Amino acid sequence: MDLTRSTPQIDAELDAWRRRSDDLGDAVVAELIRSGAMRGRGGDLVTAVETHAKAGGRACAELLDHAFTVPSWVRFPDMRAGTGLGLRTVVQSALSLILGSLLETYGSARGAKVLIRGGMLRDHVLQRLHDTNTFVLEIAASRGPMPGTTAHRHILRTRLVHAFIRHGMLKRGDWNFDWGHPINQEDYASTLLAFCHVYLRSMARLGATPTAEEEASVHHLYRWVGYVMGIAPELLTVDRAEEQVLYANITRRQLHPDADSRVLARSLIGALAGRRPMFLPASALEALARRMLGDELSDELGLTPSRAWSTMTHALPLFSRAQLQVERVPFTRFPLEHLGERVARLVYERGFLPAP
Repeated sequence: MDLTRSTPQIDAELDAWRRRSDDLGDAVVAELIRSGAMRGRGGDLVTAVETHAKAGGRACAELLDHAFTVPSWVRFPDMRAGTGLGLRTVVQSALSLILGSLLETYGSARGAKVLIRGGMLRDHVLQRLHDTNTFVLEIAASRGPMPGTTAHRHILRTRLVHAFIRHGMLKRGDWNFDWGHPINQEDYASTLLAFCHVYLRSMARLGATPTAEEEASVHHLYRWVGYVMGIAPELLTVDRAEEQVLYANITRRQLHPDADSRVLARSLIGALAGRRPMFLPASALEALARRMLGDELSDELGLTPSRAWSTMTHALPLFSRAQLQVERVPFTRFPLEHLGERVARLVYERGFLPAP
């Protein structure tokens, strides 16, 4: 979309995107349900789509064709620097994604209604966190999620899960369309911004400041992820400068936390407090979140300030700078990436698990 236009013109277009979802994803869900292809299935959604496409399912075949068609602007080698950043800095990246990106998405009050009404990241916080962390880890570990890779299947599966959630929300019959369509295109774009722009900003605030090459690489990576996810091409920004303009406009419109936002924030902090691998109390997690989100948004999300733990957060940039010094030693980056991936897998497999 043209982000150089006046604010009223931009708002009018974004209002239109709030009324649109992922038409192809929705068509696939309708086709699967209508055909009975999902009856009794507890397996992989992507496999179900592949099977039904081979049986003549036109929407399923069209979805696979879209997901496996690589646009001319995609350059998988350019994603390498961004994925390497995430793998080398697993501590800072995990904190940035969970206490920075994820918490900020809760501040978009209308977008958070799906999470509240579906019980997601409220009643099943740890399972949803595990799913999100696996999604991000597989994308990073792929060094560029080319079609056919495990990471690419994770992205496609997430698109299908969103379509099924939309179907469930609309089937209830009590969705308030003043919030927009459930999981609409503007909310999709906002979530993509959280994984890219908010993540990069949070990393800088933790002292793990990305280079210009790494920033461009992360942006390029998630532009491709957004394409596979079914985000409209008009909302996939071409570079970091355009991304920041879109972020400013969407947050101006949507980043207004309400009571539901605060419920989600409390649920996340409460679920992580005292858990392995960090065993940090809620006050420490809130202090870390406040460092990444800033005081104004943190106050609106109900995150309590703590003078003691706020002082502790100043140690993270020192750790990050020490790590950057290690990376300057020749031939250390590649081993650090592989070590980071192994640590991340252990944490995600044995750390953020649903409570028994």
